[in-house]
Amino acid sequence: MSMTEVQLLLEKYKNGQISEEELLRLKAMVATDDYEPEIKADILSALHSDVPDSGWPSANSEKILQSILQTKPRSITRKLWYAAAACLLGATLLAGSLYIARQLQHPAPLAAGKPSPLDPGTNKAMLVLADGKTIPLDSANIGSLAKQGNTSIVNTHHGLSYQADGSPAAPVYNTVVTPRGGQYQLTLADGSKVWLNAASSIRFPTAFTGSERVVEISGEGYFQVATNAQQPFRVKVKGNADMEVNVLGTSFNIMAYADEQTITTTLEEGAVQLVHRSTKALLKPGFGGSLTTGEHNFQVEKADMEQTLAWKEGKFRFRNTSVQTIMRQIARWYNIEVAYEGDLSDIRLTGIISRRENAASLLKILSTTKRVHFDINDNRVVVSPYDPQ
Repeated sequence: MSMTEVQLLLEKYKNGQISEEELLRLKAMVATDDYEPEIKADILSALHSDVPDSGWPSANSEKILQSILQTKPRSITRKLWYAAAACLLGATLLAGSLYIARQLQHPAPLAAGKPSPLDPGTNKAMLVLADGKTIPLDSANIGSLAKQGNTSIVNTHHGLSYQADGSPAAPVYNTVVTPRGGQYQLTLADGSKVWLNAASSIRFPTAFTGSERVVEISGEGYFQVATNAQQPFRVKVKGNADMEVNVLGTSFNIMAYADEQTITTTLEEGAVQLVHRSTKALLKPGFGGSLTTGEHNFQVEKADMEQTLAWKEGKFRFRNTSVQTIMRQIARWYNIEVAYEGDLSDIRLTGIISRRENAASLLKILSTTKRVHFDINDNRVVVSPYDPQ
């Protein structure tokens, strides 16, 4: 997510115009401090221009901060935002003072430092429980996290797992959100496995009790669905055009980012049916079905499985791929901002690069093609045609 996108989300939040999905992303940002500079700048600007000098709320500041993470979009008001902002600023100053005091007594090792803005993404996400409570997911938060109904939630080094403890209770819904620069794996209550790519989310019941199993996804995810013919699996896809994928038991990938023109479902094995309004398409293994914004029919064709699933295997794989498509993938994984200069419309590249490379190394590799040039400034990259001069 670029700085511009962060500021847009904050503005929507303050004006009460933020959607449920956008609010989840903002919750994840607030909870993980991934965008601390942008959020602080927005808060300071708001306080300077709109908050009176008659005093800041100090009591119950933690409750107000929690309300930011739990508030529904329609109930957000500018008054709440500014009160919470003031408390957040006060809490930040207090935390900073305590931190400095601790550092004076126990200096940090010289090797410790903030990760480079060009470092590759990691396994991290945010779990949003049914009551709105958020729990960070990463390798440092391992073990039992919570209980939802009769289902226990456990985080392991292999990802998040939902484990039924007896007969399923009435289902409640959880959401897992990955930020830009993050990915995560989870096992649903029926044993189905899901891999989430960067800047993605999945909403799902903590137990499957009805006649079908239904989840909702945005961004990109790879599914290995547990077979159960008596309880079909259905994926609601949120993108530029809403669609559904009906499944019995299979492995497939869905790519439905808002900044892409198409929603693409690629079948590895089994069978799936794609549905958009009254239009349906059946996929065979090794084929992909794409729905382009504004269209009503699916385009079904043989898929490049290696390229489609490269992200899950820890790689970038490009085959005659446009620079813009490449940079959208890179921007999500490295959480960088991308700008373009010059005509890049006819530049397409081919190659395989590890996602463990930092962004500077990856861009250097791409520049050796002598087709494209990159100027890097902190986490902002300007892309232009290669100029031999």
